[in-house]
Amino acid sequence: MKSYSVVARRFAGFLLALGLTLSASAEPIKVVVVDMKILLTEFHETKTAEAEDAVQREDIKKDDAERIGTIKALEEEMRLMAGSAQDLSLAEEKRREIGKQLAAREQTFVALRRERQEFISRRSRQLNENMVARMKDIRETITKAVQGHAATLEVDYVFDRSGLTTSQVPFMLYIRNQVDITQDVLKVLNKDS
Repeated sequence: MKSYSVVARRFAGFLLALGLTLSASAEPIKVVVVDMKILLTEFHETKTAEAEDAVQREDIKKDDAERIGTIKALEEEMRLMAGSAQDLSLAEEKRREIGKQLAAREQTFVALRRERQEFISRRSRQLNENMVARMKDIRETITKAVQGHAATLEVDYVFDRSGLTTSQVPFMLYIRNQVDITQDVLKVLNKDS
């Protein structure tokens, strides 16, 4: 609730500043809206990044499946060895030897499971960090495109109509005679795709 009041106070301050600007200038203020959510999802670089991310996630799944296969095979081998170690028809010396081999396999089994968990954690973290950095660059590219297009239109303010407050309420509830530049900016962004 506290963060909502901070947002409300900032917005009230913005409206006050906007009102003072309106009364001080002779020209009407030009306001346009843009849907950053659409720009972000429809930008060709975003789609490329998501496709590359999906391929890398599939590679991780394949590598993990191989590790799981190795672990399951070792687990089955250990199960059979445990049965042989309990087989009274075998000589005591043979059962002790099987028991030693079983103990060694159990250590390998524990090490393989730990290595698998570390592999998944490391690769997933690396993939997420790369995607976060790439999305940051994409957002900066989109922002620059919006600013550049707005400058050519000699617009005073650009509002993101997809933006939400901390209460998940749209930031801009109403703008009279809104001009939406989303599709124009999207054409600029995707011209090289």
